[in-house]
Amino acid sequence: MIYVKKLDGTTQKYNPFKLRNSLSSAGADKEVIDKIMQKVDKILYNGIETRELFKFVFKEFKKEQPNIAPIYDLRNSLLRLGREGFAFEKFVSYILKKQGYSIKMNQIVKGRFVKHEIDVSAVKNNERMMVECKYHLKPWIRCDIQTALYVYARFLDVKKFFTTPMLVTNTKFSNQAIDYSKGVGLKLMGWKFPQNNSLEFNVEKFRLFPITMLSSLAKEDVDILISNNIILLRDLSAKTADEISGMLKTTRLKADKILEESKKLL
Repeated sequence: MIYVKKLDGTTQKYNPFKLRNSLSSAGADKEVIDKIMQKVDKILYNGIETRELFKFVFKEFKKEQPNIAPIYDLRNSLLRLGREGFAFEKFVSYILKKQGYSIKMNQIVKGRFVKHEIDVSAVKNNERMMVECKYHLKPWIRCDIQTALYVYARFLDVKKFFTTPMLVTNTKFSNQAIDYSKGVGLKLMGWKFPQNNSLEFNVEKFRLFPITMLSSLAKEDVDILISNNIILLRDLSAKTADEISGMLKTTRLKADKILEESKKLL
């Protein structure tokens, strides 16, 4: 029996069906999945780290279907959006817009007792939603009960302006946070939760792929593009090669490569 070591140090039984499903969700062809799974069987050993397994699978996927393989790396792409969290807040606002909400960013609201800066205010029909975004740089850091308690406490202070609180994160929620949120009516959106409204579900449904999926972009390129309010591949693809070259202060050849890779992913 093979056990894999997760990023948080815990172990779990290796599940080939889970790996198959993740490749299928990323768009891999059945023949490609079968080929990768056969290669995985040859390198497996008890105690293999999930990081090592992922790198191997991603490398093989890129060999077979380079145009769509970055979708398999979506979780890490979101972790590369930057340290400040502003880009993630904008990213969340794009998802909510696609869901039909009218959006306002970083509003200052005078609550019953104190002022609050609301990351995203989202309105649709009679629903007025206060959205708090919690961005983590490490995938094993979960959004815990303390964060859920904090967000709901803020909502109680401003609820004359809002009907619903929501907490969005780029990682997972702890079981306590989920149980508490269900009890008080705090909406959640994170990695793999909830099933039909998770972060990756919405990204894939609306094709809201971040620019950090591109291998042709260096970290400093990403920082420049985000400072120019370009966070999504669709916005980058709408630019000309000359515009990209000017923003990044790079060659036309590199700009063409960036644009080509972006359009292929879309």
